[in-house]
Amino acid sequence: MAEICTFKKKLVEKILSQKNRPIAILGNGVSAQGLRKLFTKLDLEHIIYDQNPKKGESFTKDNIKNHEIIICSPSFLPNHPWVILARQNGLLCLSELDFASLWCEAPVVAITGTNGKTTITTFLTKLFNRCGVRAFCGGNIDQPLSELVATETLKFNDLVFCETSSFQAESSQLIRFTHLIWSNFAPNHLNMHGTIRRYFLAKYRLLACLREDARILCGQNVRQWAHKFQIAMPEKMQVIASKYDAEGTAFRDYPQRENFALIKKFCSMHNISSETVLAEAKNFQKPKYRLENMGIIRGNAYWNDSKCTNFAALDGALKNFPREKVIWIGGGQSKGEDLKDIIPILKGKIEIALLIGETGIALADLLQKHKIDAIYVESIKNAIDGIKKACFLKKNVVFSPAFSSFDQFLNYVERGKFFEKCIFDLKFLRH
Repeated sequence: MAEICTFKKKLVEKILSQKNRPIAILGNGVSAQGLRKLFTKLDLEHIIYDQNPKKGESFTKDNIKNHEIIICSPSFLPNHPWVILARQNGLLCLSELDFASLWCEAPVVAITGTNGKTTITTFLTKLFNRCGVRAFCGGNIDQPLSELVATETLKFNDLVFCETSSFQAESSQLIRFTHLIWSNFAPNHLNMHGTIRRYFLAKYRLLACLREDARILCGQNVRQWAHKFQIAMPEKMQVIASKYDAEGTAFRDYPQRENFALIKKFCSMHNISSETVLAEAKNFQKPKYRLENMGIIRGNAYWNDSKCTNFAALDGALKNFPREKVIWIGGGQSKGEDLKDIIPILKGKIEIALLIGETGIALADLLQKHKIDAIYVESIKNAIDGIKKACFLKKNVVFSPAFSSFDQFLNYVERGKFFEKCIFDLKFLRH
């Protein structure tokens, strides 16, 4: 730990003393926006490189001589050709979290997991503020850590809850978290990580980014997957079982029940009582597009679960409708999961599948072969129009895509807003 602190101090001094050497940023996305704000605050020069020529230059051997440090956006994993090129030529490669942590005095809590990390991050931030601790959320939520550092004066007695993706975890080296909450694990992002094991190891990298006195909390299935992969977990890691009643709160359903158990344990470690946590939970609203009840429109109940981008999240969503089959709207861009794995999740739980996006045609063929009614409708609007024309009544219509939104939308938020608009049109416009 002392060696890391010394290295960070020397690195800060080096960065500030070489303002005539621009820092390279790989990727012109959300992280780059946060970094630009931090560079402005620090009066540092930078150049952005991106694979899309409309967003930045291409990073080549000719660029290397202009830089000593590159900062990688989350999508630039260690095996990316540009990152490999930079390392081979002696450049120091940092993640956006690494760089932001150089200027962050406040302790940072890492929150990761396949499903539910945004809800945990948001809830803990609100709860700790309510309890008198100046708390902020950043990372893979709302704003990058670099933007938070740039716009807020963070002090040692503040607290930052940092939602941390597998991409951020795999690329980080210098940041040191005070705690780690690892909620759950399920196959995801296999198009980027290649295998389930590599996806697990990407999150496992966070264990190397903890302070020596850091506390580690994880859900039960994290340990189960570690055992399956024969990966040793730290002895001090606490495995938390779901044993709390969360009825009457946003945490009553799967997987939030398990997440609530982790929240309660983390709060008890900070002397926040169970009664206080439960009281806050009863007033807490889940972030938008997490199985959001949109009400009954023209005889059917509509649910907006645009945040669902993997099969485990779909499984969790459908478990909330145990008494009757639902009309399922799903599909999108594949994240590498085997399509066949969706069959046991859907079998016996849906009346019909209305399928959209890149995976829609293949998924329709697969479901039909397994005697599950399925129609490829291409778009969300077509799905809603089809439901109206078919005159379904008293059904739960669940938009829980189980795939990425990037084939048709910028992100799941834009996708969720579009679904919302389609339901609004269904309710108020005549067709």
